[in-house]
Amino acid sequence: MKKTLKLTLALVLTLSLCSGIAACDNNQNDSQSGSGGGTSGESTPAGSGSGTATENLGSFEFTLSMHDPITSPNGVFFQNWADSVSAATGGNVKITIHAGGTLAAATDVADMVRDGGCHMGWFYTAYLAGQFPLTEVINLPMQGFGDPLVSTKVLWDLYNEFSEVKAEWSDYKVLMLYANPGMIFASAQTPIASVADLSGMTLRCPAGAITSVLTAWGANPIAMPPPDVYQAIERNNIQGYIFEPSGIVNFNLQEVTKYYTDYPMYNGPFSLIMNKGSWDSLPKEYQDLIEGVSGYTASLGAAQSFADAVDASRVTIAEAGGEFITLTPSAIAEFQVEADKYAAGWADGIDGIDDAAGFLARAKASAATHG
Repeated sequence: MKKTLKLTLALVLTLSLCSGIAACDNNQNDSQSGSGGGTSGESTPAGSGSGTATENLGSFEFTLSMHDPITSPNGVFFQNWADSVSAATGGNVKITIHAGGTLAAATDVADMVRDGGCHMGWFYTAYLAGQFPLTEVINLPMQGFGDPLVSTKVLWDLYNEFSEVKAEWSDYKVLMLYANPGMIFASAQTPIASVADLSGMTLRCPAGAITSVLTAWGANPIAMPPPDVYQAIERNNIQGYIFEPSGIVNFNLQEVTKYYTDYPMYNGPFSLIMNKGSWDSLPKEYQDLIEGVSGYTASLGAAQSFADAVDASRVTIAEAGGEFITLTPSAIAEFQVEADKYAAGWADGIDGIDDAAGFLARAKASAATHG
């Protein structure tokens, strides 16, 4: 197999994590990253083999859609992952990334992957409200979910232990499943240092549990994809948003907001998904090679890459004049009241699992263990 000097960031991160972070929680299975077979998708032959042991297996070209810019930390990570797939398969599986939502909007990518409009997609579950309720348990504000690596381990614990979680992803081949850094408040004119500061404020949020909790805190939440936030702030259609720090910088939002509440409210689940028909079009040998650079370990690498971008993003925000606000213990306690009320009733609204309350308890226990 042809060697390459373009060593993937995904491999570097994941190998180091595997040896350094509790040996990747020895109880995990790297290859258990999704289910196969059923929905149609297309792969495009790319010519003859490369003279390697896989030369008779054919060549394939796939598209990957993501809404972040290709120059963002996420864009760089997935470009390096795509390069690692190419290297592992001797150049016979090529993945072309369409960044910035040019192939599919953030809200459309999951449907397009399922239906074959694109072969792969980087997907945030909150954009399809109600379709991934168990996976989105880490969306519950102030319930122990705020660290990306911890919550990534929680997601894989739940994915491996509960068939109901896997069922939520049955339309796709799951290549990665992980959490972003903790989501924080940002505002243009009024700092958010207490529950009272949210009263009457219109804030962009990514949908999910935070929508209900923001309402209980007195704010007016509005679901909005990241590319629309800048202009909405400029026009004063919204006064702020909840976002993770590197996302703020990816979309230059530090130019239009000044105050940042330095408290991680919750994590958001991200995934790299593939059309099942496209996955099934690959020979088993290629599937094994791709899973070797994907799955649990690569998910930890993606979460680490996301986390590594936070410190640099905070510097960029500060250099743009941003002010970080530390919540007092009494303010945290105020926020906690409504967050706990919502979490207490969360299980009542969850279908598809017999014991939703027990599922939440397991998720919180997993976070406590890994944290």
